[in-house]
Formats: sequence, C-alpha cells, structure tokens
Amino acid sequence: MKLKVCGLKSPENIEQLTKLNIDFMGFIFFELSKRFVADTLSKEIIKTIPNQIKKIAVFVNARSEDILWTLKDYDSKFNYIQCHGDETPEFCQDLKKMGFGIIKAFQMDEEFDFSQLKAYESVVDYYLFDTSSKNYGGSGQKFDWTLLNKYQGNKPFFLSGGMKPEDVKQLQNFNHPQFYAIDINSRFEDEPGLKNIESIKTFCENLNQTSNINE
Repeated sequence: MKLKVCGLKSPENIEQLTKLNIDFMGFIFFELSKRFVADTLSKEIIKTIPNQIKKIAVFVNARSEDILWTLKDYDSKFNYIQCHGDETPEFCQDLKKMGFGIIKAFQMDEEFDFSQLKAYESVVDYYLFDTSSKNYGGSGQKFDWTLLNKYQGNKPFFLSGGMKPEDVKQLQNFNHPQFYAIDINSRFEDEPGLKNIESIKTFCENLNQTSNINE
C-alpha cells in the first residue's frame, strides 16, 4: 500500500514531508483550487524532493499545450500527470506519448458506470477514485467504498476522498486486488495547502503497525 500526500504548497512543509515514509507528492495546478500551487512552487523546491518520492502534477480539464507550458518550468521533474477532470482517453494517450505517467481520476457516486474505464485501460498507469464533487475533488468527504466491488479491471488504483487520521482501521480492512495507494489531503491540514506533519507521521506509524505501507 503506497501513500500519496496531495495539495502541497508550503516549501517548509514539503521539506518536512520528505523525511516521512511517503511515496507520492501531489501538486495542484487547477486555478480554482484553494491549493493552487503555480504561484508558490519553484523548480528549486521540486529538485529538493528525493527521487524515490514521485511527483504528481494535478490538472483539471486543461489543454495539453497549457500543461506542457506549465511543466517546462520544472525541468521534467514531474513523474506523473493526474487528469482530474473530464479528460478523454485520447487526451490521456497524447500526454502519455510525451513521456509522462498518467493517473486518471474518476468521481464516485451510485450512478458511476465502471464500463467507461475500459477505454482508459491501455492509456493510463493508474486510476484514482475520488468522491463526486462539483469542484472536482477537495470535498473532504468519503464515498461508499463498497461501490468499488463493481470494479473488475486490472488497473491499480489510488483511493481518495475525505481520508482522515482515524480511518486507519477501515483502510486496513479494505480489500480489493487492485488497491494500490491511499491519497490524503484536506483532512490532514491546518489550513488549505499546509499539512499537519505530526498527523501524517502518526497516520503512517499506525498503518505500519499491521501492514507495510510501501509494499
């Protein structure tokens, strides 16, 4: 089980997190997000993140040329692009051809049609299942994880949406053959974009008591 911390903004916060047992850092380049990072994140900050922590750039319905224009300032230090909007399989494939790993997010509710995932199977590296929200994430609410019993595909996924420190036991009891990573964000913050390091550290330690979070 891997761990992704998303919605980072503070350079000091980022530096503190590099000392914890995490696998992915997510940076949001969606201007309507409270955690929009383009005005605070420099390539110098990105370079300080160890290579073993993979860097994810999160976009929502952005044009491919705008994505490339944004990321060129970071000297190709981002490992993945997370497409968190209504991006098509063709769009994801075009980005993948440019050398990025692709994570495609989907908003979960009772009406979600898992058959739509088939078209993305060959053009993305991971899925991310998040709580349905008009603002494309950041709701701080969990969805019903039993909905994922309907997912019979072969693509590993990140579990996202309202994850909080008290959810350790529920996560340890959640079983799915393609469950790959946990995505945490707003419930581990002191304010938007500023993570509570002690809360994340304790969360990692509690998960590790009965499982290896980095397996």
